Amino acid sequence: MKNILLGVNVLLIIAVAVLYLLHFSGNETSGNARTGDIPTSAETRVAYFNMDSLLGNYAQSRELNEAFLKRREAERTELNYKLKLWTRAGEEFQRKVDNNGFLTRERANQEYAELMLKKEELEKMEQEIREITLREQVEINRKLYDVIFAFLTEYNKEKGYSMILSTTLGGNVFYAEPGLDITRDVIDKLNARHAGK
Repeated sequence: MKNILLGVNVLLIIAVAVLYLLHFSGNETSGNARTGDIPTSAETRVAYFNMDSLLGNYAQSRELNEAFLKRREAERTELNYKLKLWTRAGEEFQRKVDNNGFLTRERANQEYAELMLKKEELEKMEQEIREITLREQVEINRKLYDVIFAFLTEYNKEKGYSMILSTTLGGNVFYAEPGLDITRDVIDKLNARHAGK
């Protein structure tokens, strides 16, 4: 479950990053420059970090996700308990029907309607849990994205990279010189900053 949520986190952060970059990067072109021409020089510096490692080792990410999982687990436990009670009530209803335990058909129909109403409430509760889960996951991802983006902006003032990329396992960076990977440095500095708060 944690791996699935971590994977979803990574995908959402990457999607938000791409949308952010697309939204805020201008298409300014100078007189002779064609769209897509990128000036390069010997001073162009590129670095990357592994988002999977960052999210897995960044203390704030772990804290947010652990709290998120605890809330979801508590809600899921409550829902499962209510589903078991509903199932037992349904079994009891069926037993009464099989043993002619209702004095009137009207009473049987009334109890059946109550069971169906309870089932609808449980389905609604399950849907609300899914919606809350998605909203909270998006909020966590947005918070982490904002923190990482702000950190990298400040981090890059000292480092002077032309571009900092993020990658994931199986992502777009298949090979890079070891010196271009800034993952450990970013994790260490983010954790130090988080611990200082």
